[in-house]
Amino acid sequence: MLQNRVVTALVLAPLTIAAILWLPADAFAWVWGLIILAGAYEWANLAGFEARSVRLALVAVLLAFLIGAWYFAADWAPGELPAWFYAPVVAWWAIWGVLFRRVPEKLIKVAYPSVTKLLGGGFVLASAWILLVWLRLNFGAQQVLYLVILIWVADAAAFFVGRNWGFTKLTPAISPGKTAEGVYGALFAAAALALGTAFIADLEGLLIVDFVFLSLLTVAFSVCGDLFESLAKRIRGVKDSGAILPGHGGVLDRIDSLTAGVSVFYAGSLLLGIFLQVGGPAEPTLILAPESPDAVEAPAVPGEPDHEETPQ
Repeated sequence: MLQNRVVTALVLAPLTIAAILWLPADAFAWVWGLIILAGAYEWANLAGFEARSVRLALVAVLLAFLIGAWYFAADWAPGELPAWFYAPVVAWWAIWGVLFRRVPEKLIKVAYPSVTKLLGGGFVLASAWILLVWLRLNFGAQQVLYLVILIWVADAAAFFVGRNWGFTKLTPAISPGKTAEGVYGALFAAAALALGTAFIADLEGLLIVDFVFLSLLTVAFSVCGDLFESLAKRIRGVKDSGAILPGHGGVLDRIDSLTAGVSVFYAGSLLLGIFLQVGGPAEPTLILAPESPDAVEAPAVPGEPDHEETPQ
């Protein structure tokens, strides 16, 4: 089991890093979209819909939504995402975090309608796609790479610390395998990674403190994403969301932490003005208007004035 897990990670990690660093924004959005759609197919089963036709219908609806979000992006989000979009997503995960902490046993006993579960999963997956794509657009590939590596490091630390020194169950009613010691290990590893990254990125003063705090908060939110999927699997009575990734399970089992962590990481990066860039200034990213050859240019650094369009 552990060997399969390591081999799969060694195969996927270089591919993921290459896609983040070298794919243009449009291609990155489509690749991330395919992963999200694969997750939607698995989520439909967790929601109680076993028929392939229903699961494919969810994929089709979500695909249409993602295309619409990208198509109209030049109108409602030409630069950074508006607060009215990302604030409710952050609030969603914060509320779930409180529920997981305070009433995990009650969450298991709730009779969630299948449609409600379907809509909840759709909201999580759609918002995760938009937030990660706009993180790439507004902050660049290196910011996305840091987030993904942060989630990987935290997950690995939680797994190994919990496996070797974990005794205090975190939420046994939802996920018996997760321990408080594993979470502490994840937070410690996240703090170390953040400090090292801050040094490499030449962050200064209080911005280092902000960056470390944001990284820790992102990991805490990522735990909520993990528990959210664990809750769905526990109710459904399955161990994994799928079997496509040996040693890891399904696609959702690999992106559940990221779907939650990206929400607070995007919001925090924007509000705190944290911009990671190593090796020279970032090039601004253009979002093309769907019905015009003109382009709206997003600011290269959050907080700076938007670039004006060049008269045609």
